[in-house]
Amino acid sequence: MQRIVEQLTSDWTAAVKAKDAARLASMVTEDCVFLAPNGAPLRGRETVRQLYTSLFGRFDVAQKFHFEEVQSMGDWAFGWGTDDIIMTPVGGGKPVHYAGHGVSILRRDSDNAWRFARGINNATLQDS
Repeated sequence: MQRIVEQLTSDWTAAVKAKDAARLASMVTEDCVFLAPNGAPLRGRETVRQLYTSLFGRFDVAQKFHFEEVQSMGDWAFGWGTDDIIMTPVGGGKPVHYAGHGVSILRRDSDNAWRFARGINNATLQDS
C-alpha cells in the first residue's frame, strides 16, 4: 500500500507542476471532501477541478507531501504526514508558503483505482 500511496502522491505533485487541474480531479473520488483551515469543506471532484483551475491562473504552485504512516483496510487506506505548498504569483510578487500536517483517506473505486476521498490539514502561513 505504501507504494500505491507514494505513486499517487508523485502523480499529484507532477499534475500540480504541470498545472493540470483535470488530472488532479481524476485523482479524487466523485464524493471527496477536503477540510482546510479556516474554510468551508471542499466537496466533490468538480469543486477540486475548479479550485485548482482558479489557483493555477493566479499562481505557480509547488506542493510536497511526506507520509509518516500508511495503513490499509480493504478498499480504504489512510496516511498522515507533512504537507508543504508554495504559491508564487504568476504576475510577480512574494511567494506565499503554507506548511503543516495532514491526514488523507483513500478509497479504491469501482474501476480498481485508488483515489483521495477525504483529507484534512492544519497548514498555516509560514514566515518568509
